[in-house]
Amino acid sequence: MYKLLKDKNNEFQCEIKLEGTSAKDTKARLFLEGDGCEYMFKGQISEGKCTIPLGKLKKFINLLESGKIRLEIIAEDTVFTPYENTYELEQDKKVTVEVIQPQSSTSLKPVVEVNVKQEEIKKIEKPKPIKDPLHEIRKYLKTQANFDGSYKSFSNIIKNKTHKIFFNALCEEVNLDKVTIIKELLK
Repeated sequence: MYKLLKDKNNEFQCEIKLEGTSAKDTKARLFLEGDGCEYMFKGQISEGKCTIPLGKLKKFINLLESGKIRLEIIAEDTVFTPYENTYELEQDKKVTVEVIQPQSSTSLKPVVEVNVKQEEIKKIEKPKPIKDPLHEIRKYLKTQANFDGSYKSFSNIIKNKTHKIFFNALCEEVNLDKVTIIKELLK
């Protein structure tokens, strides 16, 4: 098994004897089998030594944790496979963490705390018994938001959070259908 490191520069080296051809007419390449693919790295042959730089292998996302490795030598249009093996891809740097749980006789349930900041709303005094909610809404919209009775005016007013909250709160308080109230306002 040939060991490779994910996070360090790798370089494949081997000694090679050539007979009947010269090193300058010979090419070397190394193949690593990946997940549905194969990566090829070109190398150099010089003075009986073959060197193939692989670099850092973590950038090859389809590379398996272990797979096949193959060296091919091409001499005068003939391909030789003098080395085949399996490789194992490892991390050079490793971090191991062990979480220590507190010793407790009762099981602890997770606690989730949520704080929601609500926008302050102007307090609007309304008569306690609302006899005519439509009148109250009209009065509020005219005095507080310059409502002129048009759809465009109402549409612009209701975009304001304070006015929208007042309208929704009053409708809910006296159980009014908002669509019906809007139709009445726009008559």
